Formats: sequence, structure tokens, C-alpha cells
Amino acid sequence: MWAALALLACLGARAGPEAIAVGAPARAFDLAALNPDAATVLVRQPRVSLYDLVGIQPAHPARGAVVYFFDRGASVQGLRTLETLSRRYDDDRVRFLGICLDRGDTTADWIRGMDLSFPVLADPFRVVAGRYEVRSLPFVVLVDAEARVFAAGGPDALDLEGPLELEIANLLESGPPVVTSPR
Repeated sequence: MWAALALLACLGARAGPEAIAVGAPARAFDLAALNPDAATVLVRQPRVSLYDLVGIQPAHPARGAVVYFFDRGASVQGLRTLETLSRRYDDDRVRFLGICLDRGDTTADWIRGMDLSFPVLADPFRVVAGRYEVRSLPFVVLVDAEARVFAAGGPDALDLEGPLELEIANLLESGPPVVTSPR
């Protein structure tokens, strides 16, 4: 329990009824990739479902997934940080997904031009962002292998690497969080 609270503090999550709960099931999504080549390398198709990677019998099992919600406003540094971390944790089977909330016609070209190794998925109508109760950007959700929220929060895109790396290390060390029932 204390570890989960510390994890939220590291990512800077706001406490309160609007925050996605640590230990709760991650919300399903299946989105088209803005960089389909990266998605095809990861899941052998140009769309990615969270449950391709985690949950019950995933087709491409991962020990965890980092889901990074962003838009062009404050994202370039965060995407570069994720690229570095995705390469660092590839052997540990931690997978990274960006979810871009931009609606622009040039968004796919912009993403492909960054040459990222992880898929960036399109959520222009913010449906998935709504499911995850994203209130500000960037917003990160770390999902464990059992498809439960391990940590969530809105870190500063310029100070993402340290807190996120700590969360990933905790996930790899401790496994899924203990879920307690409300009384």
C-alpha cells in the first residue's frame, strides 16, 4: 500500500475522485498508430490494443506498459525521453505507447519524422484520454502485466525520466500492486 502511494507521489498524480486508481483495471483501448511501422514491429499490425501487451493471454506479453498521453504543446522532450527509456527497458519487456491527442492533418507526418521505435497512437477525439480521466498533459499511466494501473500522474515533460525510471524499476521489482476491496 505504501509503495503505491509513493509511486503516485513520484509521478505527481493528484489525489482525488478524478484520479485513476492504482490497482484498478486499466481501461481498454485499440487505436491506429500514427507511425504504423513501429506498431507493426511491436504487435504485427498497424493498430495497438493495450491487451495485445498485458492482461489475460496477451498476444505479445509484456511485464508492463507505459502509456504517455500528450499533444504537440509540450511533448517533444517527453517523446525523446520515452525513446531513450524504451530502448533501455526493451530486454525487460516493458513496452511504451504514446497516445497523441492532436487533431491536425500533419500530426502523422510529424510523428513519423521523429523516427520513434515505439508506437504513437491517435486519439484525436480524446475518447481514451476521457477513459483515463486525463486532466492535463503530459499524463503517464504505468500498467502492469495483469493490466492493472501500477502508477499514474502528470509529471513535468522536462523532468520525466527520473520519476518514470523509478516507477519502472519498482514495477519490475515488485510486480503487480495489491488490490484492496473497499469496505
